Order: sequence, then structure tokens, then C-alpha cells
Amino acid sequence: MSRFLLFILLTISSLAKAQQLESLIEKCEDFHLSGQADSLKKYSKIAIEIANKNNDAQSKTRLHYFGATALLRTQPDSAIKLLTNLNKEFINRNDTKFLPYINASFGAYNRKMGDFKEALKYHNRAIEYTKQHYLNTDNKKLNKIVALQHNSIAVINFEMSDYELSNQNALYASKLANQYNFPQIELASTIILANIQMHFKQLDLAEKSFLEAKNLSIRLNDKYRLGVALANLGIINLLRVEASQTNSKAYVASKKYFFEALEMAKEQNDFTAISARYSNLANVENVVKNYQSANNFLKEALKYADLSKSKLLTMQVTTSLARNYLALNDTKMAIELANKGLKMSQEMSNEKELPNLYGILQEAYTKEKDFVKALEFQKAQMSAKDSLYITSTSSKITELQTKYETEKKQKEIEVLTLQNQAKEAEIKQKNYLILAITLGILMLLGSFFFWNRQRNLKEKQQAAEMKQRLLRAQLNPHFLFNCLNSIQRLYIDGKTSQANDFIADFAQLMRDILEKTSRTTIPLYEEMDFIEAYLSLEKRRLGDKFDYEIIMTDEIRNGDFEVPAFIVQPLAENALLHGILPKNHKGKIEISVSQLADESLSISVKDDGVGFYQSMKKAGKHTSKGMELIKTRLGKRGKMLIKEIKNLNQEILGSEVEIVLNT
Repeated sequence: MSRFLLFILLTISSLAKAQQLESLIEKCEDFHLSGQADSLKKYSKIAIEIANKNNDAQSKTRLHYFGATALLRTQPDSAIKLLTNLNKEFINRNDTKFLPYINASFGAYNRKMGDFKEALKYHNRAIEYTKQHYLNTDNKKLNKIVALQHNSIAVINFEMSDYELSNQNALYASKLANQYNFPQIELASTIILANIQMHFKQLDLAEKSFLEAKNLSIRLNDKYRLGVALANLGIINLLRVEASQTNSKAYVASKKYFFEALEMAKEQNDFTAISARYSNLANVENVVKNYQSANNFLKEALKYADLSKSKLLTMQVTTSLARNYLALNDTKMAIELANKGLKMSQEMSNEKELPNLYGILQEAYTKEKDFVKALEFQKAQMSAKDSLYITSTSSKITELQTKYETEKKQKEIEVLTLQNQAKEAEIKQKNYLILAITLGILMLLGSFFFWNRQRNLKEKQQAAEMKQRLLRAQLNPHFLFNCLNSIQRLYIDGKTSQANDFIADFAQLMRDILEKTSRTTIPLYEEMDFIEAYLSLEKRRLGDKFDYEIIMTDEIRNGDFEVPAFIVQPLAENALLHGILPKNHKGKIEISVSQLADESLSISVKDDGVGFYQSMKKAGKHTSKGMELIKTRLGKRGKMLIKEIKNLNQEILGSEVEIVLNT
């Protein structure tokens, strides 16, 4: 009897321990999904001790996974070794519950190392494993893991500059988070979407989003994401300092936020975040030209980037430090660091940083007056930019092809389904056969018609956008030829310093064209900066032939106005070539930007030349091709008005072309 009681007591004790262990594993799982690394470390350690006593091999493997993944932020190399071994055990045991988690961890590691394609592969694999394990069993858990993966994919899309796809994935994750009440995931989605807003210079909107993220982080006691929100609030104020270097309020605010975020990162011993915050502080100092102070911050950033074992971060900080040494006129250090960055970029097959690194080397060798190497790296920079553009275009084409193939397969499945339904209907009742087939054909025809119509519309839209991009990419070849002639003349005349300045400004103008030609619209201030650069080069080339003035208030410049890319340049060029240059004396071009009473935006290009219609008459033309193209590009977004300026005696004093854009 006593032995039986002892057996019963031991059985109860064993069951209690097993239940306790299961409860601890569930807690660890919740901490893992919520991103609470500190709590995860603490509870997984306690649970491993119980699993060892119970000799529970599967539980031990799962708990060791939690311990390994908690190391990913601070000790990625150690973590990946453990995770690789654990993955073999999960596969051998066919532990389908933890295969999604370990694939997500592999994705996080590869993103940290800068291998974005591999990272995307693992996160998508995690989604597939999740669906296989949880479909029809635990819908809430399924959607929680899927939402997490979509947030991770959104971050990678952002780092690959695919902002549209990043926005789609973050919105999908946010939708699931709201539907199933996942506040931690909603917080992560908010931060990603705010970053996209910030990228497109929607600063007030982004600031509001990051303040929401900050408050939610405090409520959830999520110190990691609190640090991220603080850092991004710092970046918003940094962008305001970039827009106006006299904005001392934004300068103080940005440093305050960055130092607060730095303290948060140090509390968590997060080397990656510490490095990023030092880089942020360096950026603030660089904007106000405190280059030495920025240099000190970047040295700290590089130290912690090395400690983080993130090759991508080390390469990015090395590039920033090279740029900083260039600003300090230490060309030797700039060249040494830029070459290190190039080596790292090539080892990682990371093309994104190449144009920046080649640009640093081109500027450094120009300062050293080694023009042969400067020209070599300028060509390399342009080639790298072309390669990036081609890669991006190829990726989008592949994505479209994949979508098309998926739709095609879906249509094939629909056809097969309808055929099966028709056969069943024939067996059950012959009278329904004709009706079923007729309905099936109508559905197919309707689906095909709708699909074909959508495809044609999409192709027309893409063709129109491509045509606009080609139009925007055209810059008068005479202007390019004349600039190169002017540079050559300066070198022949021995005016090396002026020639170098001319080359630098000319190269910057070309960079602007390459960077902006793929965008349908750009912020107003970018358009006006481009016009300023274009007219400055033309004035330098033509000497005293003309003056120019750009009139625009700070309020309009800093506003959230978007304009069609390169819409003003043809007007300025037209005013110069057909208005000013035919005159026998010095002329003036005046560009003014204002907001009208109906909140539409007015951009006026005025010259005191021979007159628009007079110029057309001399050229034997009735209309200007450039003006017609501008009207086509404006479409329903705005209108263009042309008038000649006359005095009381009806003598022509010049021309004015005004573009009115609906906002």
C-alpha cells in the first residue's frame, strides 16, 4: 500500500513539474514574440534547469533556442553557431512548431550581416512553416507570427530602398496587429511606417507617429523600441537643421534625443544601437560644420560597430568616417578608409554603398590634384549608379513576372475547379450541365476580360511613366558640351582652381539628374536647388550675359509641396536661350514661387528678353516642343500660362511663363 502511495506521489510530482515546464516555455514564447530579450533570458534559464532535471530533450532544445536568439542583438556570431546546431535537431525531430521561429532568427541574422536576399528567403520560409503548423489549429498564434515576419520583411524592403513594398508589408502587419490585439507588433509597424514618412520628408506627420511610438513603448515597457523612437525623433530634428542651419532649437532637440537614445542602448548593452546613436550625433555636428566633434563621435561609432560584429554597420560607419576626414581635408585618411569600405562592400556583394565610396575617392583625388584617378573614380561612380538602377529595374520586372505567373496558375486552378464541378453536375443531374458550363464560361470570360483590361491599363501607365522619365532625363546636349568646353578652357588658361570648382558643381548636377530621374515627383525645395545649380553653372559659363534671382519664402520652401521632377528647368533654359541670349545687352531671369488664394502653387519664370512669341517667329516655329511636353506632363494636375510683358507703348519688355499646380 505504501509503495502504491509513493508511486502516486511521484507521478503527481512529475506531472506538476512537466506542467510547470510547459507553462515556462509558453511564457518564453510570449517574451520571444514580444521582443522582450531580458525577460526571455531570465525565464529560459530557470526553465532549462527544470528540463535538465526532468531529462526532457525536446524542451531543452526549445529552451536553448530562446537563449540563443536572445544573443542575436549583442553576440550574433555566437548566436548563429548555436542556432545552426539547434536547427538540425528541430529538423531531425520534425519540430514544426519551432521551425518558423528558427527560420525567422536566421532571417534576422542575415539582415544584420547585410545579406538582404538571404534574409528575405528565411522570413518567407518562416511564414510557410507557420501556416503548415498552425493552419486550422491556432488562428491567433498563426497571425501573430505572420505579422512579425511581415514587419521584418518591411524593414528589409526599406533598407533595400523599396519603400512601396515596405509600406505594403508594414500596413499588413499593422492590420493583423489591430485585428488580433498585438500591441508590440502594432508598435513595430508604427515605427516602420513613420520611417517611410520621414524618408519622404513628411516630417510633421513622422514626428507625430514617433511620439505615439514613444508613448506606447513606455506603456509596454519596451526599452529597445523606446530607444528607436527617441533616435528617430532626433533624426527628424536633424533634417530640420539640414534645411536651416540657423535652427538652433532643432539642433538642441536632435542632440537631446540622440543622447537619450544612446543611454537606452548602453543600458541594454546593445552595441549596434550604441554605434548608430554615435553616428547620429556625428551627423548633427557635420551639418553645422563641427567636423572635429563629428570625427570624435564617428570613432566611437566605429569601435561599437566592430563590437557588434555587424559587417554592414562597420562598412557604413567606415564610409561616414571617410567622408568626415574629407571634410577635414585629411585626404590620405579619407582615401584609406574609403578603400577599406570598398573592400568590405565587395566582400559582402553590397552595391548600395559603392556610389558613395567612389564619390569620396573622386573628391579626395581631385583635392590631391591627381585628376587621372579622380576621373577614374568618377566613371566608376556613374557605372555603379547605372548598375544599381539596372538591378532595381530587373528586380521589379522579376516581381511583375512572378505576380503574372501566380495569377496565371490561379486561373488554371479556377478552370480545373469548374471542370470538376461540371463533371459532378453531369453525374447528379444532366439538366444542370448546360447551365453549369454556361456559367463557367461566363465567369472565365468575365475574369479574363477584367484581368486583361487591368493588365492593359497597367502597361499603359508604365509606358507613360517611362516616357516621362525619359523626358525628364533629357538635358540639352549643347549645355553639356558647352560646360565641358568651358572646363577645358579654364585648364588651358591655367585656372585650375576655378576648373576644379566647375567640375565639382557639374558632377553634382549630373548626380542630381541620375538620382531623381526615376521619381515622378520630388519635393519643391529639391527642384529649386536643382534650378539654382543649373543657372549657377550657366552664369559661370556665360559670364556677364545675365543675372538670375530665385524668390521663395522659407515657409514655402520648408512646406510639404511635391512638384513634377525637372518641370522648371526647361522653362529656365528657354528663357535663357530664346529670351536673354538673342539680346545685345545683359539680361535677367527671375524665378518666383508663391501660394495662391486657392492654395494652388504658382511657379513663375520671367525674363527681360526679346519676347516669347517674337523668339518663336524668328525660329520659324508656332509652338515650342518643350512647352508642349510640359503641358502633357502637367495633365490635369495644373496648367501653364504664357504671356509677353509690354510697356504702355506696347513695346516688348520680356516674357513670363507661369505654372500653376493643384496641391
